[in-house]
Amino acid sequence: MPSHSKTLEYLLRIAAFSVLFGRGLQHIIYDVPYRVLVWDESLWQGLFQTMDWNWSSFVTSPTVDKAIVTTGAVVGIFLILTSLVAAFNYKKAKLALVLSSSYLVFISILYTADKFFIPAQFIEYSTQMFTPFFLVLFWKFGEKQRLVFWMRVAVALTFIGHGSYALGIYPTPGPFIDMVIAIMNCDEPTAIVFLKIMGSLDFVAAILLFIPYADKWALGFCCTWGALTTMARISEGNVFGITHTLVSLGHEFIIRLPHFFIPLFLLVSVQKKTFNFLKVFYLKYKF
Repeated sequence: MPSHSKTLEYLLRIAAFSVLFGRGLQHIIYDVPYRVLVWDESLWQGLFQTMDWNWSSFVTSPTVDKAIVTTGAVVGIFLILTSLVAAFNYKKAKLALVLSSSYLVFISILYTADKFFIPAQFIEYSTQMFTPFFLVLFWKFGEKQRLVFWMRVAVALTFIGHGSYALGIYPTPGPFIDMVIAIMNCDEPTAIVFLKIMGSLDFVAAILLFIPYADKWALGFCCTWGALTTMARISEGNVFGITHTLVSLGHEFIIRLPHFFIPLFLLVSVQKKTFNFLKVFYLKYKF
């Protein structure tokens, strides 16, 4: 039976591997929002005027478009290779995890820019983008309370971001509603009510995460709801067949696995006494 610390490390490694491997696949196979930055005329206008370059020729250039796609693929390969650092516990390559986590923050900003800079969009990525960094800190310092606190903050922000959309504080994305309708086989009004209820619970859980004793219940909810929303990415696509679902939505499932594993890490962390009891029970009876 693995030690308490090893169990926590395994959970963090799985979470870090998942988000990096999933993002890597996404970069290689699908488009990433580099064009939000590259095609922002207001950002580059001064440079283009100084260099006397033509903006229209730039944004319509096949060479530029190919460079964007190639860059995405190269970054994707880097992310997949970095995911192996977490998978194989290669602690000498900590810098790669720090760089990848920094990049995840950058790409999250671009995704947010692509969604009109809605704050909920950015904070929803909190758990994903900081997971590799959390692993590095765990390797260096172990289960320190400061690390656990910031992991709670990341989880809380993720669920607040998700809940903001579900509650309608920001326009609820159509895919949210479509997923609920497809999975629950209900009509649209019922799906909207369901999302509002779950969105409210997201906010409640985010608050309870920082209240002693109540945090266990909040983490239990976060684990369950995080797992369900992660699996929903592939469950709602089953009508198109498993092959189509895995190819088109598999990376979305993998990317969101930290939404389950990081709350589970925190739950195991607060249940240390229970864990120690089970360890003693196991050593005594060895079944």
